[in-house]
Amino acid sequence: MPTHIKTITCQVKTFLYNQGKPHAWIYHIKEGFVLVNGLNAEGKHGITDLYGKGNWFGPGLFDSSALQNAEAQPGCVVERYSKEDFSALLAAQPQQAHSVIEQISRREQQLQKRLFLQQTAALPIRLAQTLSYLFQFQGQACQHGHDRDVYLSQQDLADMVGGSRQSVSQLLSSWKKSGAIDYTRGYICLEDTVKLHQLTGE
Repeated sequence: MPTHIKTITCQVKTFLYNQGKPHAWIYHIKEGFVLVNGLNAEGKHGITDLYGKGNWFGPGLFDSSALQNAEAQPGCVVERYSKEDFSALLAAQPQQAHSVIEQISRREQQLQKRLFLQQTAALPIRLAQTLSYLFQFQGQACQHGHDRDVYLSQQDLADMVGGSRQSVSQLLSSWKKSGAIDYTRGYICLEDTVKLHQLTGE
């Protein structure tokens, strides 16, 4: 029987683990979002990904050292597993193993795609495709009357796509006027899937 599972409810932004620190736990998001970020050798901050409801993650999946920071956003609820309890869960529920592998594979493909876009695509395409991915795979039911939303600041989004805060803000403002997206109080909301898809260039 599982013995080390702990439910963590985050009322404020909470670091689940820190870059470069030993950490053997594995996490499963029940509600909310976790932002993954880090610093390079020169101290430059960067955003790697945003995890949403249902995602599995954590250094315990591969070793006991955290390569980046994981910052749970306000309202996030996560379950924390030991390696032993995670293994026991997969043994008892084999379908979970398939789900974890699928999530990690999809995340790897998206990171490869983002790297390719950074090298080849203009900022509007990078931004639209990143938003499309986030809404599709990390988005949650919107509390502001829209389709789906993600809890992400415009600065964090700019970091993810490799653009300036001002440039990303101008694009989002234009897309908001066109009815593709909306944003409010730290959330970016999906207004019209078709309009956003048209912006991706696909």
